Amino acid sequence: MTNGSEEKHDDTAISGSADLKGEGSSGKETNKEQLQAQQWAAEALKGLLARAVNENLPIITWSLISRPESAAITGVCDAESPEQRRSDFEAWREALYAEVQPSETNDAGGTRLFATVRDNYLDLSVDIIADVE
Repeated sequence: MTNGSEEKHDDTAISGSADLKGEGSSGKETNKEQLQAQQWAAEALKGLLARAVNENLPIITWSLISRPESAAITGVCDAESPEQRRSDFEAWREALYAEVQPSETNDAGGTRLFATVRDNYLDLSVDIIADVE
C-alpha cells in the first residue's frame, strides 16, 4: 500500500520484459517455466557450492541467468591476480569436466578464458569465465 491506495503489480517483473511475457495465458505459462528454470538453477548452484566445500575448490562469484527456454549458471573467477584467476578457472573446469571454448581477446589485450558444461537433465549450462592477462 502506498498513500492509502493499493499498489499495482506488473507480472513482467518476473521475466524482466513484456516481450517475454507473451499474450494471455501463454504469458503466464512462460513465466511459470522461467521460474521453474530458476529453481532448477538454484538447486544446481546449491550442489556446486557443496562441491566447493567438499572438494576444496576455490571461491568464485556465481550468478543465475534464466530465459524462458533455459537457464544458466555462470561462475566468474575473480581473484586479484591473473595467475590465481587462471588457477581457479582450471580447478573448476577440471572439477566439472567443462569443455574449454575458444578464448577471447579484449581491446586492452587481455584474454578471457571460457569453459562450459551442459546438464541435460536440468536443462541448464554451467559456464566458467576468467579474465587473465
